[in-house]
Amino acid sequence: MSPATDDRAALAARLRELREDSGLSTTRLAAALGWSQSKVSKIENRRTKPSVADIRAWTAATNAPDDVTAELVNVAESIQVASVIWDRSLSGGRAEHQRTIGRLLQSATQMQVFQHAAVPGLLQTAEYARNILTLADVFGVGDTSRAAAARIERQSALYEEGRRFEFLISESALRFRAAPAVALAAQYDKILSVSTLPTVSIGIVPIGSQPSMVHAHSFVIYTLPDDTRFVTVETYTRELTLTDPEEIDVYSRVYASLLADGLAGEQARDLLKGLRAEAMSALTRDS
Repeated sequence: MSPATDDRAALAARLRELREDSGLSTTRLAAALGWSQSKVSKIENRRTKPSVADIRAWTAATNAPDDVTAELVNVAESIQVASVIWDRSLSGGRAEHQRTIGRLLQSATQMQVFQHAAVPGLLQTAEYARNILTLADVFGVGDTSRAAAARIERQSALYEEGRRFEFLISESALRFRAAPAVALAAQYDKILSVSTLPTVSIGIVPIGSQPSMVHAHSFVIYTLPDDTRFVTVETYTRELTLTDPEEIDVYSRVYASLLADGLAGEQARDLLKGLRAEAMSALTRDS
């Protein structure tokens, strides 16, 4: 059993204990909180991870001491963030990790991607993907060609009906010289082509725009068929998965704010065409 699983079991048991000590049935506690009885039951049986707000409401309704509330809030915060350390999770190679992302993608009906470091993986050409995966291989795993092929393979999801993909990319990410000029020109062509798909929308945050929000890091918001949402954030050393509803609401507000800063539709396409022209001019100069 993993530490996260241990924490969830201990939290559920402690919450059940608080309810029983207060003399409340699951039905009466649910009524006091304005919840369904099934939500109380699912939390106690570890079928639902309680949010920090859920914990505070539960402990208030059961008259738990402040120190108990603080302790359980800390546990709830820790289990809402799943952390995968890259050098411990890439034993199957980066190609397998790309396939794992693909399986995750298949379970989602919507993705909202903010990327300010490089072109998002679902939009990359094969050559750009090979170059960016080489640059990102901080642990020296290798298998770049297989990882790039797996990344390109999962792009088939873009063509599936019933899905929605929103990409918000900073101009600095588009200008990042991850590949030679000719490859960058092809990359811009790829984004222009994908932008015409009915399942896809692409926005670009120009370098010269007045920002409403710090571009702290890239992130992806996933929405599942039951409207459950979670956020993934990648760092150099690990991938974080955030499931706390309050945190996800923050990321949704950040995304909406960044989206308002950006260009969409023909304006975004015009910027991409300008970047392609710059890349072709650089290619002509270099030759």
